[in-house]
Formats: sequence, C-alpha cells, structure tokens
Amino acid sequence: MRTRNARCAFVTCRPRATRWAVALALLFLAGACGAPSEPIAYNLVDYFAEATVVGTVEVEAPERTEWRFDGEGTIPAPEPPDEDEEDAESEEGEESEKPPEVDLGLDTYGWTVFNGVENLEIRDGMLTGTTVEQPVLMVELPDTLDENAYIYAIEIRMKVGEGDLLKVRTNNTADVATILEEERKDTLLGNFRRNPARLEAELAPGDTYNTYILTNVAISLPVANIRRLLIEPTDAEGTDFEIESVRITTLKEHLLSISSGPGWQGLSEIYRETIVSHSPEVISFDIAVPDRPWFEISYGTIEDGPVTFMIDIDEARLMERTVTTPRRWESLRIDLDDYAGRTVTLSLSLRSENPGMLGYWGTPILRSSNTMAAAGEMSEARRALADGGARRPQGVIFIIADTLRSDHLEPWGYERSTAPFLTQLASEGVRFADTISQGTWTKVSVPSILSSLYPTSNRISKVPDRLPSSVTIMPEVFNDAGYATLSTPSVYFTGRLTNLHQGVEVLHERASVSDLGHSSAKTARTFVDRLVPWLEDHRDAPFFVFLHVFDPHSPFEPYRPYDTAWAEPGAGEAHQQRIDTIREALDEDDQGRATLPYDIDVEAAGVDREAFIAHEEDWYDGSIRGMDAEIARLFEKLRELGLDDDTLLVFMSDHGEEFLEHGRHFHGNSAYGEMVNVPLFFRWPDVVPAGVVVDELVQLIDVMPTVLELAGLSVPEEAQGQSLIPLMADTPDLLGWVSRPAFSERRFGGFPDEEPDLPNIESLAVVVDGWKLIKNLNVPEGRSEFELYSHVDDPLNLHDVAADHPEIVQRLAAEIDTWQEWALAQQVEEDSADSIPPEELAKLRALGYIR
Repeated sequence: MRTRNARCAFVTCRPRATRWAVALALLFLAGACGAPSEPIAYNLVDYFAEATVVGTVEVEAPERTEWRFDGEGTIPAPEPPDEDEEDAESEEGEESEKPPEVDLGLDTYGWTVFNGVENLEIRDGMLTGTTVEQPVLMVELPDTLDENAYIYAIEIRMKVGEGDLLKVRTNNTADVATILEEERKDTLLGNFRRNPARLEAELAPGDTYNTYILTNVAISLPVANIRRLLIEPTDAEGTDFEIESVRITTLKEHLLSISSGPGWQGLSEIYRETIVSHSPEVISFDIAVPDRPWFEISYGTIEDGPVTFMIDIDEARLMERTVTTPRRWESLRIDLDDYAGRTVTLSLSLRSENPGMLGYWGTPILRSSNTMAAAGEMSEARRALADGGARRPQGVIFIIADTLRSDHLEPWGYERSTAPFLTQLASEGVRFADTISQGTWTKVSVPSILSSLYPTSNRISKVPDRLPSSVTIMPEVFNDAGYATLSTPSVYFTGRLTNLHQGVEVLHERASVSDLGHSSAKTARTFVDRLVPWLEDHRDAPFFVFLHVFDPHSPFEPYRPYDTAWAEPGAGEAHQQRIDTIREALDEDDQGRATLPYDIDVEAAGVDREAFIAHEEDWYDGSIRGMDAEIARLFEKLRELGLDDDTLLVFMSDHGEEFLEHGRHFHGNSAYGEMVNVPLFFRWPDVVPAGVVVDELVQLIDVMPTVLELAGLSVPEEAQGQSLIPLMADTPDLLGWVSRPAFSERRFGGFPDEEPDLPNIESLAVVVDGWKLIKNLNVPEGRSEFELYSHVDDPLNLHDVAADHPEIVQRLAAEIDTWQEWALAQQVEEDSADSIPPEELAKLRALGYIR
C-alpha cells in the first residue's frame, strides 16, 4: 500500500477543540500571523453563559397530553360510533363492499394491536399484552393536539420481561383500514427498521417500571403530518409487557418548561443557531464593538399571538418589531457604526400580552465589515500559486450537484452541451478529469466529502447513522474562522439527520421547500432564490455556502423549456405509456419500481429498452441544463456584488446514476463506474490557475484539505485526504503530492429486503495504475468475488477481465485488504456522554450535535 506524505500521514483521530474555545481565541487573542485584535464574528449564542437575564416569570404548564390506563390521564377512551349513523351509511351503501371491521380500542383507551400482540387488555390500571413476532401497538393522536405544534418527545412508563429496544414510529394514512391491509401493513412494519424518523430507547427489562423518554434531534415531527403512533414495546417475542402511561410532549411545552438559552431551532424547517427567550425577559451582553460593525439577527415565534421583539444598546432602542405571523423568520441587518470602538450593553427583550410567550433570536451575530480572520502560515504548495499565498477568499461556494455523472458533461467528453455555464467556469479554473467518489449514494458520500474520512472510518453507512460530534467537518472550520455559514440540504441525508449542520449558522432543510411544481427534485432554482438575498446581506463578510442541489436526481422531468432541450415535444406521453406497460407486467409487490425498472422488467414487458433509456437521458440532460441556468444566475449576483473574483468555487457531484448499464436504475446499487466517476473543478480567479486539466487520479476526500489549504485554514489532523494544490501548481513532485489508489465503498443501506429480485452485494473497489478491482464481500451464486476492469478503456466497467490478469487481481486485492484494515483502525469514536464535560455536553445537545 502506498503511504502518504508526512503532513497527511495515516492518523489516529483526536479530540478537537470546541467551537467555543476557538471562538474565544478569535475574540480575545491576537495571533502571530497578523490576526486582528477585534472579533471577526461575535455570536451571542456562544456567549450566553456570560449574559444577564432578568424579567423571567413562572408560567403555568399547559395540560399534559397523556394516556393513563388507570383512568387518571387527560385522554379519554374513544366514544363508540353512533348506531343510527352506521345504519344510515349501511343503507346508502348496500350494494358496495363492506369495509373491514376496525378495532377502535374502546376498552383500551384507543390502543389497538397493529401486529404481533396477544391478549391486549387493561389489567390493574396497566395496558398489558404478550408479544409474538414484531409486536406493534397503534393509537390515534387526540384532537386536542395543536396541528401547528411539533412533537418533541414521547414518554413511556412501562415494564417488559425481555428485549433490547423500544421503538416508536408515526403514520399519516387517512383511513386506518388501509394500513391494516396486508401489503400496506408489511411496508409499515419494514419502516420500523429503515425509517429515519427514529424514536428509540434501550430497554431495561425486568420487574421494575422504567420511564423512557424518546426524542430525536435529527428530524422534525409536525403534528399536522401525524395521525397515529405505532409503538413496538419490545423487540423480543414471547414476553409480557405492562404500560402505565404514554405522554406526548410538544416542542412548545418543552421550551416552556426550561430556562431561556441557546438551541438549534427551526421555523418552517429553516434552522438557525438560536437563543430561545420567554417574554418579558431581557437578555443583556457586554460587548466590545469592533470597527465597521453591524449586527445580524433573525427573529420569530411559534406563538399564535403577537410577540414584540426589541433590541437596545445601552439606553438606545435599535429595533422594535411585532410578529403576528408565527413559524416564520424575519431577518434584519443593523448598522452599528455609531458604536464602533466602544464597550456597550446589547439587550434582547420580548413583550407580549401573555407572560411567558416564546421568542426566537436566530443567528444573533455581531460582525465587522471587510475583515478577515487571520490565516495560518501558508504551506509551500499554497505559496506556489499565482498570488504567492497572499490572498484568502472572501467567499467559498461549495456546490454538490446530486446524482451527476461526469460523462454527461461536455468537458468530460459528452457530445451534448448540457452545462455551458459550468463548462465556462471549469475552463477558468482547474478541472480534475479522473475523480472517484468514496460512496455510491448521498447518505454515504457527502459526510465523507465534508469530513475527509472514508465511510468505513466515519461510520456512515445506513439511513439513521449520524456523524459523531467529535468529527470536524468543513463548515465548522470556516465558521470557527469567522465565516458566515449557510447550507441548503436537498435531501435530509445532508442536514441534521446526519449531523452535517455542525458549524452551520443557517440551514434550509429539504422540508422547508414545500412546492417545486411538477417535480420534487429540481431544487436549484429555489435555493438560489434564497441564497441571493443572504449574499446581499453578507456582501462585506467572509462567507461559506454549502449549496446542495438535486436537479439531476430522479424524477428526471425538468422544468420548461428544458423538458424539450433534447426530448421531442410529446415524448413524455410516449414514455409514460412505456412505464404503464411495465407496471402492468410487474407483480403487485414490485409496482413501486415501474418508473425506474430493472432490465428484467423492461424485457418482460416487451418495452423497447433503447427508447426507454434514451428518453430518460434526454430529461436527465435537460435537468442538468436547468441547473446550469440557475448557477449562472447565482454568478450574476456575485458579479453584481463585486464578489466574483474573491469567491472560491468548488463544483462536484456526490455520486452518479445508473441507466441499466448493470441491470438497474438509480444509485447506491454497486461500485461500478457510473456510480463513482464524478466531476470536480475549482475556480478562483488569479489564484487557482485557469485552463488547467489534471489527469492524475484523485478522490473526493481530497477536496476538504484542498479547500482549507486554499483558504489558509488548518486541516483537521484526522483528515484522510490530501490537498490537490500541488497538482494545481503543476509541481507535484516538489510539493509533496503522493499518488495513491482511490477507494469506493458500497454497503447495505439498512433497507429491509434490499433489491429482492437482483443480487444485493456489498462491494469495495480500488482504482490504481489504470485498473479497477471490485471485491464483492457477499458473493451470490453465479458471481465472482473479484471483478477487474480497465479504468481507462472501460470506465463504466462493462467488460470483466479478471480471468485474464490473475496477477493484477492478486495485487489489487492486497491493496483493498491493507486499506480496509487501516480504515477500520481509524474509525472515529461514537458519541459518548461520559467523555464530554457536562457544560459542553449541554451545549452540544442544545444545538443538536449529540443526542
């Protein structure tokens, strides 16, 4: 196995300094490399412990939402249906088929058996039963819950004889009879294993009643989207359980029960680092105001009644705004030039008719215009670039275009001009012609990119996996250096669910985008619309943007006019007919894959395979063209603001897409070339050389060290990638570049019954010396453990030549084994409350970085 240069040597992960410690260093210390003596960004969230809070009042707690099976709860048993109404409905529908009878749980406070429970009854004030296979109970949410509320926690007091896990899931199907149908029921039971909205707790089986509080900081649970709860009291069969009570706590109820303080809060699924306060509190901070100061603030409430937000410096009122529309952020930029160089008291206060009403102060940050944090000592490679290491980017825009294959872009040899603006940008910078992704789907690939860690090392493989808070990701490094940070996850994998909001000040979760017209995938237009005003507000501050756009992802149909950029008008109707033909030939259990069928499905239906793929690629390419237009619009704004030349652009994809090259559609299916060959280029005028194409093999884990080194920021010690700057400078041998193999991983995603009709194979792949070897970890009948391809002549891996080159297979297999052993040895430690100081643990939990 090749070794890395000393600076990027294989390392053991280390505990990193907390962001609060870094912020304090920026605020109070002058560095040895020209660091300013004033703060770059003073985030009040980080200094809440030093604030003074007055005016706190006690608030009467709202009535609990609680089932108690001794009759003392707040939720009564359901009323039996009116017999006269039933008779009338029966008479009106005599000719129709009688719907299946549904147990209403009249004797068990509405709780019924969904699956796998025998003898459910109330005995001695407890809901009791005996489990069989996958036991699940079900209950409708009470009408008393505010439909605008969010569920914060489910609290269950119970005892159980055996088992490891207690699980809760939610369901929003309108007709309860529907979810009891066999097919739908099987799907919901499968969701207990794969649903990312996981509410789970470890059980303490035995004769003692225990209280389990189930929360999930990674996902939102709006009451409006939930009709019922599904509870799996234990994962053990043949054991008894007794439930004393089940309580639902809303977010508002939780916030009213705790003191004001920092947290990671969202309004309409746009999340900010926030100070939560209760009226009529006044929260005051003593601040040394820097030169060229301005105050960034967003504010809002979850209350239905009016709440007035006020900001004061000393005795002067800077802002007074009354919010009457809940669940929406209002943003403001306040010039503070009159206070530059003074020490002042800045106060945030609330007023409302009813004491205790909640107000959110989001991203309350004091910034200094046109001020950059100090860079560390520039590396030799960085000094070799055109500016000699003298510049740092004011802005970094880090774009990941989801599902974009490099062979569908003109610079990589595609015959269609799918992205003319991106092609122009690539020609103005350095393009890496041979880039390999470490993951084959977003959940695995993006955390690897942002952490510069192989998936094996960062432990991300399944939907609910979260990056440990000890891992430093790219937005954190920039935020610690005073950069304003914004992120636009186009799928929940790249937001809070995976803990990729660390260091992000403003996060637009995918759920914040409610209506995209005909397609759920085309997010570039919406997110550019949102990014433009944010850039205007931060035009004189350093900024980092993670712009994740989804446009190339299925469904492929693009916006007009891009739907006919290559497809003929009316071609969509013909394609729909092909899909309908495939659907008719599929078994009932396989209907969900009609739009993205397997090769065997297309053949069985007698559909023209080439016509099917051709239309998909027409629309796929049209979606790329539509995305390209939105990125062009973003750069128009950068030029208008004078930021174009001071912004480092990084463009890439996280993985590719299969169009039946190996028998499937979609991605995450394999480690073949259509999945892992991705585009990558860097552009920064007068620093990154223009018109350079690098043919050297590189990996996406190399991107983070490159970006940080370009910006003059320290690369985390645990990073496993190496900087690409020596290749940009065209002197790799002199500047420490080491040619290395590129590795990719295809792991099980944690979905039940993955790909039941085709082999579901875990694979590891290595590319080195012009060859690609795939090692299949579970080998089905008829498949080989090893597949060998020419990476140069066969980039899509269509012709296995392993039998012709056994010596190359043996050599590359040893590379994989050595790398896998090393990557496992470098696995980061999972979050443990025992290893974190209590004060920092509280902050991490409040900000959602740790459970």
